[in-house]
Amino acid sequence: MIGSGFQNVFKIPELKKRIIFTLALLIVYRVGVHVPVPGIDSIALSSF
Repeated sequence: MIGSGFQNVFKIPELKKRIIFTLALLIVYRVGVHVPVPGIDSIALSSF
């Protein structure tokens, strides 16, 4: 019953587009976390 609900989610085009957009934003966020910020002393930040 639950599995059929998830299969139906991807049959609705607007909902599919929104889910893909949300997952893309999460991926961009996770990649952006690893980009160092210029001007920040990472040693001082880690000791804080």
